Amino acid sequence: MVSLKGLIVAKAPATANTPRAHGFNPFAFECLRDIGLEDATLDRATRGPAYQSLRWCRSMVGEEYARVLGFGGHPASMAATATISPCEYVDLAQSNLEPILLQYASQHNFPVRFSSELINVERRTDGTANDPSTIICTILDHVSQQTYIIRTRYLFGADGARSYVARALDFKFIHKPTGGNACNVFFRADLGHVLHEGRLAGLHWILQPDRTIFPGVVAHFRVVRPSKEWVMVCFGPGGKNPLEGMTADSPEIVKLVLALIGDASVTIDILAVDPWTIRESVAEEYHHSGSNVFLLGDAAHRHPPAFGLGLNTAIQDAYNLAWKVSYVSRRLAGPSLLDSYSEERQPVGATLVRESNNGIRAHAKMWEALGMFKPSREEGLNQLSRLTEATSEGAACRAKIRDALSEIEPELQSLGVAYNQWYTSNAIELADEPSKSRPLLKGNPITTPQISTFPGSRLPHARLDLPTRRKVISTHDLAGKAAFCLLIGIGGEAWVRAARNISKSTGIPINVYGIGFGLDYADIYGEWYSKRGVDETGCVLVRPDRYIAWRSHALVSDCRAQLMKVLEWVLFRHEL
Repeated sequence: MVSLKGLIVAKAPATANTPRAHGFNPFAFECLRDIGLEDATLDRATRGPAYQSLRWCRSMVGEEYARVLGFGGHPASMAATATISPCEYVDLAQSNLEPILLQYASQHNFPVRFSSELINVERRTDGTANDPSTIICTILDHVSQQTYIIRTRYLFGADGARSYVARALDFKFIHKPTGGNACNVFFRADLGHVLHEGRLAGLHWILQPDRTIFPGVVAHFRVVRPSKEWVMVCFGPGGKNPLEGMTADSPEIVKLVLALIGDASVTIDILAVDPWTIRESVAEEYHHSGSNVFLLGDAAHRHPPAFGLGLNTAIQDAYNLAWKVSYVSRRLAGPSLLDSYSEERQPVGATLVRESNNGIRAHAKMWEALGMFKPSREEGLNQLSRLTEATSEGAACRAKIRDALSEIEPELQSLGVAYNQWYTSNAIELADEPSKSRPLLKGNPITTPQISTFPGSRLPHARLDLPTRRKVISTHDLAGKAAFCLLIGIGGEAWVRAARNISKSTGIPINVYGIGFGLDYADIYGEWYSKRGVDETGCVLVRPDRYIAWRSHALVSDCRAQLMKVLEWVLFRHEL
């Protein structure tokens, strides 16, 4: 296979020096699993259900008001995750992930240039159907203070919420008013002596309405390295950055951290202060019309960290786009395949932006229930004291907490919003479906994953056995690897011949596997049988990004012609 070549340009002088994004879900891990990085990233992750829960407390050593098991730590989510993915939920700081990704990229023809900034972009039309424009990028090297020019066929704007690519090429965004400002503080402190087993959590919301230092500031501690390294996330009254103008040397920050811990004897080392803005914004399109310019990650969808899907969605954006760029560049697919990137991923980003902002508003209801929005410290403390009262006011306060938790809990069981990323585009073939509408979802789409081989759905995870080696793998291990995958059953041998013939004549990589008794893999748990959605003589065609491109419910009279017709459609080969 021909490898693409490119260059990563980063304004920063090195990889992330603070943890930043951290929640990592199984569906992003599936992307890393495909390129062989799952084990390397797991080695750098914090694993275990204890670190996937949230707690609300008076201080790190004080009274606990509520706790919610979350993500891979919730009993319902633990069971569901095992049935829908071969991967797991972990906490993986961006600062630990980036070196692994950049090492992999640089070893696969994509070296990185740090301290380099894109300062100008021009498009020059070449007038050919297969190469609509050349992109001229001017780069400023901040070390040498010299500029240089890069001519490229593709430009990928993965340059964050203040994306220069988005601004320079006038990408349009759907905006809602900002939700205010916040600030992250990365610090080191050994809290092992206050965190017994019952207090372990990934996020510790600390609510002190009567605090004299930084009154009204809501904060939580997020674990980075268990008991040793933390991020304090602060939200100020009125949407203001509560640490405006402060630096890592500001003594007031140490005082705030100690107040939140509740133990003045702890040694605090402030490492970084990083303000940020709560945004609710998504690009109308991720692919710039008339050119090969694309937005990915925070450059395309800007939102608060509730639901923990930002980093995961960025990786999945890239996973969706990478194979399409490769196939178009190698003339296995027509240029219009690239349009499907925006068609498929923009609705995912829009959902993420909406739900993450709903999530942060739900958290604000808990802050209000515990007295943080009261006009004075005395009134806030009075509201807390009512939690223990056998009065109507006390009952009302306790009911507010329960109501807030009921709105927060979907975030912590959000398998549905992470898994149910259905695609609708011309890179999906529905012609052989009795109904052109995807199956109706049963349950809450935020919390309930829908498993299906209906085209446009994720490939369902099923455990399979390789009889010759007695090794259990996943259907996901058969798909991916930059190739199409055709899954067949007993009686579907004609599909094998058809796929091999097409692959030989067109160069389209198609891996074919039989699942069933006497075939390549044994369906030992019957999971593929219950999820495949087609007869034994039918087939399921999986795209290189492990999404279902098409399926045939049964054997047809001319398998080669039918399969070729599908590939011509989903790859836009009429444009070649």
